[in-house]
Amino acid sequence: MIAVRRVLVVLGVLLGCHAHAACTFGTSSEPSLQDVFDSVLPAGSLSATNDCLPDGGDARWIATGQAVATIVIELAGFASQNTFGIYDVADPTKRATIFVGSDGVGTQDTVQIMQSGGHYSVFDNGVWAANFTSSTFGFFLSTPQNNTFTSDTSLNADGGDHMYAYQGNGATFSGGTLAGRTFATNMYLLAFEDLAFPNTDRDYQDFVAAAQFIAPVPLPAGGALLLAALATMFARARGRSLRPARV
Repeated sequence: MIAVRRVLVVLGVLLGCHAHAACTFGTSSEPSLQDVFDSVLPAGSLSATNDCLPDGGDARWIATGQAVATIVIELAGFASQNTFGIYDVADPTKRATIFVGSDGVGTQDTVQIMQSGGHYSVFDNGVWAANFTSSTFGFFLSTPQNNTFTSDTSLNADGGDHMYAYQGNGATFSGGTLAGRTFATNMYLLAFEDLAFPNTDRDYQDFVAAAQFIAPVPLPAGGALLLAALATMFARARGRSLRPARV
């Protein structure tokens, strides 16, 4: 049974991008991320702890149309200096800034990624922002402490998970700049922690943006093959566990 449980755990991790995970928080004197959610959505309709995508399931993204990003709230001490944007997963040094510190709550930008020859041009509100070699991107937040934190935990110098993502569940925004709009399934709330680990309060409400017409990138083909192999292992292990014991 131990082998079966281990296979189930691995399967659960690999399938995480299609499920929810439990996100952890620290202590802070500021409003919590749950407080933020309850101020813009019907109270209790979105759980900061239980409704986030698992780490790894929110690392890479694609645009399903003209992506629209809106600042929902920013409670950071670095609010006037933080910058937010997207980077090329094929070359993380290539970045396109979407919001700068002077942009306040309610600021909205439209981002387009258009193929042009052998590269992809990124436009922010119709203005060219960067050339990417891939249409797949990640999100970043840069702070005045010379830290850049990305949606891909493996790229963060401190090894910390700095972005929690929450998929729309059909609720109607009841407050804030998005009031009256639907929290559609192609919209995600992206919540960042802007202090480096371990000296962080882990409140994840330092910068919260809503991004619509995007989707997490599914597992690559190799990941799908691995899932199939693990499923076979699970079936065999389960079969062995169900065989009657020899006497």
